[in-house]
Amino acid sequence: MIRYALIAAAAVFIVACNYSSQTAENTVGGANIVSSAQTPMVTAATSLSLDWGPKAQAGQVAIADVLSYGGSKPTIAAPARWQLIRDDSTPTTRQSLYWHEIQANDPSNATWAFSEPVDAQGAIVLLDNVASAAPVDMTSGSTGNDGKPTAKSVATTADGDLILVADATDFSGPGLGPTMPTNVNSVVNQEATSHEYWILTNYQSENGNTEDATCSTPQLFNWVGAQVAIKRGVATPPTP
Repeated sequence: MIRYALIAAAAVFIVACNYSSQTAENTVGGANIVSSAQTPMVTAATSLSLDWGPKAQAGQVAIADVLSYGGSKPTIAAPARWQLIRDDSTPTTRQSLYWHEIQANDPSNATWAFSEPVDAQGAIVLLDNVASAAPVDMTSGSTGNDGKPTAKSVATTADGDLILVADATDFSGPGLGPTMPTNVNSVVNQEATSHEYWILTNYQSENGNTEDATCSTPQLFNWVGAQVAIKRGVATPPTP
């Protein structure tokens, strides 16, 4: 009961994020967001399925955000040919990011299995114009049990990276969904009764350090945040 009293008392919070030095427009020939899809929260689940839809093409890359909640850290068995990007967790909130190059004969969905029941939800983002054999340039992650969710800076090694920011928290309530800044694209903004997560995108014209992606209003409970820089494919960037 204490937790929900705190949520009600904090209902005036508005989550705003700071990504001031980048642009949400793809003016650098970077990877493109083709589509995204979400799976709602399932309780006491031993698996989670994510579906990228029937229009995916061979050579595109899918990024999966698998979110699980519980007091322990069960083993996660990923689908065949899905590669773990990073796995960040608090005592209650876990975010596991994966990538997969779409093959011509792939089914449209993929299923992750948990070694014990957890509450789970997630999203899948489909990209094209990606360096499909090795799409991930650099990543970072951070966790906290209160305070400001922060996806730490990464030092990219390639020009024209697409920056994905993935955040999740076990805190939610009426009016507490994040208010997105104008200089990023919001791919996923999922509010639930007790848990929420969001995925943002941005572009970096030249390699080097990105900014920390920090939400200016703190969360009261557990959160995880990550940045993933995605290398572009062979397309030539536009002339300035």
